[in-house]
Amino acid sequence: MKLILDSGKIYNKEFSGAKPGYDSMQVDTFLDLVIKDYQTFEAYEASSEKQIHELEMKVKLLNRQLSDLAAENEALKNKLNGISSNPDAGLNNLEFLKRISKLEVALKKAGIDPTTVE
Repeated sequence: MKLILDSGKIYNKEFSGAKPGYDSMQVDTFLDLVIKDYQTFEAYEASSEKQIHELEMKVKLLNRQLSDLAAENEALKNKLNGISSNPDAGLNNLEFLKRISKLEVALKKAGIDPTTVE
């Protein structure tokens, strides 16, 4: 956004006097510049407000997602703590895997494909 005028230009603007008063064309031209600047600023302000609203909505959405993910993370941590707090869980699983392997070997010896057993 590029404004044509600034407060200094407006404050220091001098119009040449005509007998009597100011040259109306100079005043009208200057006021046209002021109006153009105000229109530019109003458009910028409206655009900025729209952008701010969109960003605020995005922040709300992201905060909701963050909250949901934090809750999910906490739930998963609790599940993990429940698993890791049982010291025998790892040993029990290893024993189950060994037992399954032995049963598969026994099935193969009996002529049964272990992958087809339901």
